[in-house]
Amino acid sequence: MIHHIEGGYANTYLIEGKEGLAAVDVGSNLAAEKIQEIITEQYGGKEGGLRLITATHFHIDHIGGIARLKEFFPEAEINFFHMVEKYISGEEQLAIPPFSRWAMGLVPVVVRIRHQFRNYCQSVASRKAGIPLPFLRNYTRIGYKPKCELEESRDIPFLPDWRLIATPGHTPDSVCFYNEKDRILISGDTILNMEGTGELNRFCCSVSDIETSFKKLSPLPIETIYPGHGNLIVGAKDPMAKVRFRKSRLVGIVIPM
Repeated sequence: MIHHIEGGYANTYLIEGKEGLAAVDVGSNLAAEKIQEIITEQYGGKEGGLRLITATHFHIDHIGGIARLKEFFPEAEINFFHMVEKYISGEEQLAIPPFSRWAMGLVPVVVRIRHQFRNYCQSVASRKAGIPLPFLRNYTRIGYKPKCELEESRDIPFLPDWRLIATPGHTPDSVCFYNEKDRILISGDTILNMEGTGELNRFCCSVSDIETSFKKLSPLPIETIYPGHGNLIVGAKDPMAKVRFRKSRLVGIVIPM
């Protein structure tokens, strides 16, 4: 079972796994508070508490509420894709899409998200890290000490039915979480659904990488897509075949150094 939580600009998901609960993309304090409410009301509080907190990539709208959630569940493990360690340590800077993509890729997504005032207030109140702006890209005071051990070749702690798939493009550290048994894909910001049947994210750092990632995902048996932004894609036959892939509008994307 997956709980879909709306509490910020990005979708948050609470996964009920065989070995406990896992939270993915806790982007705001409100999302953290909603998770705490669900666990208290439906899972008996800490007795059925949270085991894992993770994210599909290191952007503020996907990690901004993790510090707050950690306050509710101090025993929960925070574990990111291994590349995130380089951002936290300062070894690498957060990648930023070129500004030509902000108007074409980001703005159309943001304006379609509901509860704009609430989302803005939540962003202001949440932890400031993972902000893809030149003067804030190195701000990584996240307020907790995560593990950065997730990778394709390793099992995901507490989620034996799931595996991580590296899907660079939106950012170099972007990943998806895939459950082959239930044919579910948590796609992060690789695949969004602001237009009805899903679309490849046009707000990305590398066109070649996101094209490769899409081709990597396409052969997988998938019936349900849980996107980073927009509505769930449920009940469609072969939903990956219906995802819009506007290659002509992606041309020319590069990662600035």
